[in-house]
Amino acid sequence: MSAAQMISLEEGSSTEAPSHGTLEQRIQQVLDGYRPTLYMDGGDVQLLRIDEKGIAHVKMLGACIDCPISLLTMKLGIQRLLKEHFAEIKGLNAITDIDISALYRRTTPSPA
Repeated sequence: MSAAQMISLEEGSSTEAPSHGTLEQRIQQVLDGYRPTLYMDGGDVQLLRIDEKGIAHVKMLGACIDCPISLLTMKLGIQRLLKEHFAEIKGLNAITDIDISALYRRTTPSPA
């Protein structure tokens, strides 16, 4: 996600948190508003759980898994959005289906 897309998201996001449903349902509503921005780059996010310390555990999906700026998206986008909307959220932990260290061991294909 580009910086311009994050700014666009900030301008379009509501400052009021949804007021009906469980915390998880309300977070899903906020994430639903964020998803179109992730979809533009082929990514998505899934809320897995919220632990007793207020950490939201999310799963990065699609292109977000190995995107070089997914950490930026997570911290400046998703974490900030959730913390602004929900006082109960103290942080964010992103989980992927792949071993992140494997991304650093990838070899660059040789030009043909």
